[in-house]
Amino acid sequence: MYKKIVVPVSGGKDSQVCVVLALSRFPRRQLLFVFQDTGYDHTDTFEQLLYIEKRYKIKIVRTRSSVYNGMFDFIRKVGYFPNSVARGCTSRLKQQPFAQWLRDNKLLGVNDCLIYMGMRSDESAKRKSKYGDLTPDDIFTLPDLSSEYGKEFINVKVSLPIVNWTTEDVFSFLKQRGDRVNTLYSKGHHRVGCYPCLLARNAEWEAAAKDPLGRKHIKELLDIEQEFIINKNPRKLIKVHQTRDVKGLYERGVMGTETDDSQCGWCSI
Repeated sequence: MYKKIVVPVSGGKDSQVCVVLALSRFPRRQLLFVFQDTGYDHTDTFEQLLYIEKRYKIKIVRTRSSVYNGMFDFIRKVGYFPNSVARGCTSRLKQQPFAQWLRDNKLLGVNDCLIYMGMRSDESAKRKSKYGDLTPDDIFTLPDLSSEYGKEFINVKVSLPIVNWTTEDVFSFLKQRGDRVNTLYSKGHHRVGCYPCLLARNAEWEAAAKDPLGRKHIKELLDIEQEFIINKNPRKLIKVHQTRDVKGLYERGVMGTETDDSQCGWCSI
């Protein structure tokens, strides 16, 4: 029915399952695999992408912003750190480049494109509320998913083939196949994506603070915070995190006693 089936691949377990399902359900000539590159992922994720390409004999193309050279450049240019009120990073580093990729590949017409996305309702309370009644057979549109996509994308359809799967279902499915998952999971992470996501849970930050690349990224964030302070940035959102002691985390390895476990729902794909 569709000209192309587009599978977003994050390097995480859920999108990996979608790769397997898509290959089993659609002709290969219809499939396109896309990684939304923010320039801020862990090297383990890039290694996992190479594994997925080799394991399933596919090619994963990458989208990347033409305006911002990765997360740190984005933060410096907009003059604030992404937060629950002003996320920004998702729309400008992921959604806008992906939208342009859809345009460039002429996938905006009727029946041109179905996005086969690994989003699950049990990942968060918000997702449970929004997607809990959906089944893998339900089809909706890209603008239904995010207001970032306007009427131009009304013909781009979306399917959530594992919307009613549990985390255990996902890991079990891949294990039974003998497929390797991203090694970040064995290092204490529950999600894969920006490293660390500024809206991730405390446990994700603390795991990142024990990792050499994670420490490097956290140090860069703290350096930008200091730049904002020195330059007397007039914006209010110029702390790496509004409620967490990120400097204390970098120095001591723990966030502290607060228990703010909010997280970015979009990025836990």
